[in-house]
Amino acid sequence: MSTLRFLPLALCAVAGAVIGYVLMLVMSGRGMTAPVLDYSALFSMAAVSVITLILGIRVKLFTAGRTRHRVEPIAAARILVLAQAGAYAGAVIAGWHLSLMAALLGASGPSPTATRAIVLAGAGVLMVVIGFIVQHLCKLPPQDNDEDADGAQGYATD
Repeated sequence: MSTLRFLPLALCAVAGAVIGYVLMLVMSGRGMTAPVLDYSALFSMAAVSVITLILGIRVKLFTAGRTRHRVEPIAAARILVLAQAGAYAGAVIAGWHLSLMAALLGASGPSPTATRAIVLAGAGVLMVVIGFIVQHLCKLPPQDNDEDADGAQGYATD
């Protein structure tokens, strides 16, 4: 399983920013409001982030031998995929709202919509950070066997 890399996440954020900015220009040209998510989106973003973090901690406790509750390898792999998907979603959400925030602040100064864009961009960045944290938590300790002679650390799917 591949690890999270900064460049693909940055490209997702840039893609979200470009699409969000173009959509805002089109919508504002037609007299519509800026396409900024509502504060209620924070609840679902927080729920996904907290659940992902809790599951990542559970995997780490199992691999460290500090809990009796077994974590199946396929479940650990799914948790890792959930963390990575959350990081990519957070990158797109952050990029989308950062471009909207910049445009809104530049056009009309501070406003409730610009504040909402700032908060949601921060939540997107937090999702990216949690994705990296959970990815780190899902690393397996090095094994002392002939198959893994190079000493490389793998992830829960190895």
